[in-house]
Amino acid sequence: KVDEIVLVGGSTRIPRIQKLLSDFFNGKKLEKSINPDEAVAYGAAVQAGILSGKATSADTADLLLLDVCPLSLGVAMEGNIFAPVVPRGTTVPTIKKRTFTTVADGQTTVQFPVYQGERQECSYNTSLGEFTLAPIPHMRAGEAVLECVFEVDVNGILKVTATEKTSGRSANITISNSVGKLSSAEIDKMVEDAAKFKSSDEAFTKKF
Repeated sequence: KVDEIVLVGGSTRIPRIQKLLSDFFNGKKLEKSINPDEAVAYGAAVQAGILSGKATSADTADLLLLDVCPLSLGVAMEGNIFAPVVPRGTTVPTIKKRTFTTVADGQTTVQFPVYQGERQECSYNTSLGEFTLAPIPHMRAGEAVLECVFEVDVNGILKVTATEKTSGRSANITISNSVGKLSSAEIDKMVEDAAKFKSSDEAFTKKF
């Protein structure tokens, strides 16, 4: 549901653009009380007030701006299959967990390649980094319980921690929000490609 349409950016002053926008929303009236050149600054000021805890006045108490993860975050599993841990659109800050295991008997080392994207094959997603959990106790394949925790803070900084539950051994990586940063157009294309190649992606995962 769209309650109001706020114009942002100088180009929204062009009458033709305003008409197209209004028509797209079935003739809904556009909100023009805010200077389109200053709209982003207004929003940033409100967000700063919320994050600092100072947005307590009657003018701002009912406002809430939410940052979200533009793409899913996860790790690569055996076969280069993407295993999402933080779904696309999740509000931040957030903490999400997922459990993994080993694929070979006596395996003492586990790699955790971290990716962002929407495709089921990691090679089509964006690599953010990698870390190693080792050594872990000798066990049969599938017996180890490896808890992987993704933490995203208000600044978009991602911390990924993997822990082997029997020994308590853990390892982690911290990834700044500048790593793997994509433009809006690149993000949109990744989402579109995920929908476009959904059938082939599903066929890929069935191989394993």
